[in-house]
Amino acid sequence: MIPYANAGNFKEEDEEKLPYDYEITKEVKWYDKVLLNRPSKVTLIAILLTILAPVLMYKYFFASSKDWPPSDGLSFGSCLVQREARLPCGIGSISQSDCHKQCCYDLATNFCFHRFPSRFSYVMDQAWHEDVVLRPRFSTVPFASQNSVKSLRLSIDEISPTHLSLTFYDSKEVSLQGRRIEYKEYDYRISSHELNVIVERINDSTIFNTDRGPLIASENIWEITFKLTNGLMFGLGDLPLREGTTKIIYNHDGGLSSLPLIYAQSNGSYHGLLIDVIKPTEVHVTENNQIIVRSIAKSGLKLHLFLGPEPKDILRDVMDLLGNKMQLEYWMLGAHVCSETTEDQDEAVNYLKSFITDATAINFPYESHCGTRPIVFNADNVTEDLTAVVAGIELLKIANKKFVPHISPYIRYPDILEDNNFEDNNDTDVISTTTVKSMDCLDIVCEFEHFMLQWNSTHVYKGSINSIDEPVVYPDYEVVNEEFMAKLWALNVDADVDGVVLVNNWPLDESFKLYEDISSALPYFNKNFGIAFNNTPQWNITKPGTDQRYFEEHNIYGSNFIRAMAKNITKDAPTWSSSQWMNTNVIINRQNVQTSWTNLQNELVETALGGISGHWLWSSPVCGDTANFNIDNQANLCVKWYMAATFFPTVKIHSKSTPRDPLAFEGTHRHLIIDALNKRLSLSPYFFTVLQEGPLLRPMFYQFPHNEELIELRSQFSVGDSLLIAPNLQPIQSHVHVRVPPGIWYEFWSGLKIDADEGEVVTMTTTEADFLTFIRGGAIIIMQTDVRATAEATRKNSPYTLVIASETTNVTKEEINEVRVAEGKLYISQNMTIHFRVNNTDLIINTDDSDFSSLCSDEALWAKIINKIKIYGLGEEENNFDHHKQLTTEIDLCDLENGDINFTLSS
Repeated sequence: MIPYANAGNFKEEDEEKLPYDYEITKEVKWYDKVLLNRPSKVTLIAILLTILAPVLMYKYFFASSKDWPPSDGLSFGSCLVQREARLPCGIGSISQSDCHKQCCYDLATNFCFHRFPSRFSYVMDQAWHEDVVLRPRFSTVPFASQNSVKSLRLSIDEISPTHLSLTFYDSKEVSLQGRRIEYKEYDYRISSHELNVIVERINDSTIFNTDRGPLIASENIWEITFKLTNGLMFGLGDLPLREGTTKIIYNHDGGLSSLPLIYAQSNGSYHGLLIDVIKPTEVHVTENNQIIVRSIAKSGLKLHLFLGPEPKDILRDVMDLLGNKMQLEYWMLGAHVCSETTEDQDEAVNYLKSFITDATAINFPYESHCGTRPIVFNADNVTEDLTAVVAGIELLKIANKKFVPHISPYIRYPDILEDNNFEDNNDTDVISTTTVKSMDCLDIVCEFEHFMLQWNSTHVYKGSINSIDEPVVYPDYEVVNEEFMAKLWALNVDADVDGVVLVNNWPLDESFKLYEDISSALPYFNKNFGIAFNNTPQWNITKPGTDQRYFEEHNIYGSNFIRAMAKNITKDAPTWSSSQWMNTNVIINRQNVQTSWTNLQNELVETALGGISGHWLWSSPVCGDTANFNIDNQANLCVKWYMAATFFPTVKIHSKSTPRDPLAFEGTHRHLIIDALNKRLSLSPYFFTVLQEGPLLRPMFYQFPHNEELIELRSQFSVGDSLLIAPNLQPIQSHVHVRVPPGIWYEFWSGLKIDADEGEVVTMTTTEADFLTFIRGGAIIIMQTDVRATAEATRKNSPYTLVIASETTNVTKEEINEVRVAEGKLYISQNMTIHFRVNNTDLIINTDDSDFSSLCSDEALWAKIINKIKIYGLGEEENNFDHHKQLTTEIDLCDLENGDINFTLSS
């Protein structure tokens, strides 16, 4: 029924009481106004979300526990850390149930990470000093919930005004006391109660800060996080050191060859850090420029800090720390050749004989050779055929070449057991490596079994090498004696060995490895460690006569081999080594380098960084040294590699199944390779002089540390203080872009002046036959262009050419007063250095030394005549060549016995 109005009963309401009356609307509550107003409602919701969202996210996404404040009353630590700044807590990528309750957990990424500040720190109840014992905030660490070290100490050693070390150690194992010096250019602040370490320059710029990050110490795992800079870092084989980089300090094929030294740039200056930890260690650079150092160590971590402020100051302090007994002899600047193209010993002798004959025929300059083939020890003799080795030595002597054998540390050992798989009761399913009982040992292994790495107390460990049919055993060269070494090596060393290249001495072991049970023994092990461990001896074997696990001292195996060989075999002969630990007295031997354009550039970077890390003498195989090489497809690459090797500290040509020495090439390729080797010998006087005082090949940040346009460059390098190379490192590259360093620069071979300002990019045309090289204005380079068959023969018989690249100084607006100046020097011996100086029109030659025996006696080692002078930077009217002036003269350096030599350049 439709309702209707009853007119008779209708009573008009008072208009003042109507619900829509204006006065009534003014009485609406405030919350009704908010809820009924759309803009206000949206604003309220946004405010609530802003407050509640972080709380909910914190609770349900980042907190892995009820998150009660710690009972010690110290810092709470927040889980609201930006993703790029998160530090993995323990392994990091694990399940929530495995994440330590004092860590945070991101449910979206399944990542366990540290709070900021981290709760894994150490505390003290008093101001820090050397004897203060630090106690952990929590009794367990986020690695398998192991117990924390409860007696930690920090020792700070003030080594010099620009060098200090920080050592975190277990005081139950050892006691340290750092030195204190009166004058130093740094200060450090050790905060308490919670430990935080900050090291600053006197001007208050921070160079090291643990930044309230984690400090973890436990059985087989120590971890520290710190920050060196917000700017650029260089080192660990990378130029620059990029975020996300992970490096493993565990000597292995493909691992770090140089010291674990990092250069850091901050506020226009540089400082350095050296990681001095002998145990297997992982170094990771986070996206936030923090450095995480994790070591499978038992007793501590040690870090060296160098204040700089220049890169050269850092290197000086590194060399002072490690010592530098130069092994450089002049012949080492020549090319070293080795070949493994045949297994048959008779064929190897014939191959060497043909090589010597053919190399002489094409005027291939080389200095030394490894002989018939690399040496591998046998259980009963030094090689599988000593006769072939001796025959090779005789051939090299007749050719007036040095004998520099390649030697591996392991010993061939016949596999005589039918059952080659032995499993320790405590380590089943870990290893399928061949082992042998001591009762079956043969000859030197049987007699000296107590010197061999052990599978256990009754079994010698046996590994395998893919290129060797028999298994091999590994002497522990830390404990071997003179009698053992004498029986291992049967050659007359003093007469026959001029140097030695120690290869595969990480040492190499290519037997199959399994790691299923490693987690029960090591709280931290990941794929990066797995790669490093894979081609080295099984990690859980032991050193002879002890229960000490081998891997703990693996990093010093190569250095122990070096010392044993030097003490008993090679004596003072120069030593190249593929593996070492904190040893700047050997020449680094890079090996197993694949042949590619990428690796050519990588080897330039590695060599440059290695030099400024303390290894001034460095060897990289020209055109690689693996079996994977195709001469038809990679000839142009090899030519460019030979050109680059012109500027390496030492040159090694190592062929395996396919030769890659100059004899393997023909036509233009061979001509360019021989020309590159000749140019190297012509520049050797300059290289020899540079290497007395510093590295040869240098990255741009080291040589020009304050030029922001140059410091990140990987495509050009300084060679000493006076030369610059900017190679074309791509196939069929027709142009090279050169970033001009400070000063005046000339193309080295022609004298063409580079017309550009500092930091400007110059594009230069190049061909496959070019390797752009420049000389700095103000430098004098001493060369010997009449190249002979060896470096030593060239040094003795080739007259000198001086390349003078003049620069103009003392130019004023008021009065033009151009003075052309340049200077250089030639290192002859410890007792003789000759200085060259140009002052406008005169060349002045002088020396402060008086020992002329190497220059002027009947036993002189050096040439004494200058017969050519090339001058760059003159006006066109003064040049007699396109871009330079050349003078022919005859200056006898022995006239220096009577005083300074003055020569007029205007003649």
